[in-house]
Amino acid sequence: MFTSSQKKIIALSSLGGALEFYDFVIFVFLAKLLGELFFPTISPLASLMASLAVFAIGYLARPLGGILFGHFGDKFGRKTTFVTTVMLMAIPTFLIGLLPTYHSVGILASIMLVILRLLQGLSVGGEIPGAIVFITESVATERRGFATGLIFFGVNMGLLTGSLVSAFLNDFLSTEQLMSWGWRLPFLFGGLLGFVSYYLRKQLSETPAFSLINNAQNIIKLPAKEVLTKYTSPLLRVMALACLQAVIISITILFFPTYLATFFHFPLEKLLNLNTFNILLFAAPTLFTSYLSDKIGRKKVILVGILFYILAIYPLYSLFHYQDFSLVILVSLACGLFGSFIAGVFPCMSSELFPTQVRYTGVAMSYNFAFGIIGGLSPLLATHLIHRTGNLIAPSWLLIFGAVIAFLAWLTTRETYQIAL
Repeated sequence: MFTSSQKKIIALSSLGGALEFYDFVIFVFLAKLLGELFFPTISPLASLMASLAVFAIGYLARPLGGILFGHFGDKFGRKTTFVTTVMLMAIPTFLIGLLPTYHSVGILASIMLVILRLLQGLSVGGEIPGAIVFITESVATERRGFATGLIFFGVNMGLLTGSLVSAFLNDFLSTEQLMSWGWRLPFLFGGLLGFVSYYLRKQLSETPAFSLINNAQNIIKLPAKEVLTKYTSPLLRVMALACLQAVIISITILFFPTYLATFFHFPLEKLLNLNTFNILLFAAPTLFTSYLSDKIGRKKVILVGILFYILAIYPLYSLFHYQDFSLVILVSLACGLFGSFIAGVFPCMSSELFPTQVRYTGVAMSYNFAFGIIGGLSPLLATHLIHRTGNLIAPSWLLIFGAVIAFLAWLTTRETYQIAL
């Protein structure tokens, strides 16, 4: 199906994406604990919101990272940029594991945590778009969707690893051990994995598509300006479609255990274990939905996921009021399964909507705006909505909003699955 060279590129990119994304998301799985360690207040809700705000800061740095690394990726090549991003993730992740807490150095600990999260956000801003572009430019037209699906299967394995580590820590360490030293372990481990990813990335070669325009000296001097002036329409469409994927990952996976433990008082240990399985269910079907998009088109597949979140998510979230953990499992499984119709298709589609000269920048700007603004603020906004309205299922409103925006973009987006890059 793929050549040996393509298999190597897909394997190394997928593994690298998994390792780096683990580093980024482990923060939110430990949000409640980190809030107590770095932002202690008399209100548990205030500590949680402060911790989620720092998580959001990492996301908010992604658009800047996307512009920066997109510029270098379109001017100097995909490989160099793709290798650099992983080191910018590994170092701050490792350093977070060494930070003193608020009780040791006061507000300085909070400031250092914010700075390191900013560096992580810059890295991820170039990482995921780089993986998308690298793969779509390296495989045949009829296999692009499935190849990109493999990348996001790898990224979700990073999510899965983060969830497994969090569940392991909560199952085998006491609260005192977690507060004292246990919270450091996943960050130190993640930093070391990042260095492994850097070594693997160095083995990759430049993509054929970029090599072609580079040899022809057809390089754009200011890719971001080109995207903003000549490719505004695909930029806005991809942003809109990315909003839904961003909200799905932030609300139904990253925020899910903290949300249900805090507001519905389900046991956090059970929720973390469930979330681990939910991530696997979210990841595995992306292999099928991405493959299907190569056969029948991107738009038909992605529409299934969009309609699910418009029509079904509010009634499903209403089931939480019954305080039945089996219903939590049902909602979790449904969100993961139908979320794969978005995650398995959208990334490849976003790359296909931009020309080679500005592809890295176009994907990075649109993808990171959605994830940096919408995805990053979603947990914090969901918590704020609950606090202001008293409605415990307010997070479902954000999912519906994301789906409606995605549907409007879907209506005006052309089919891309048979277009040569």
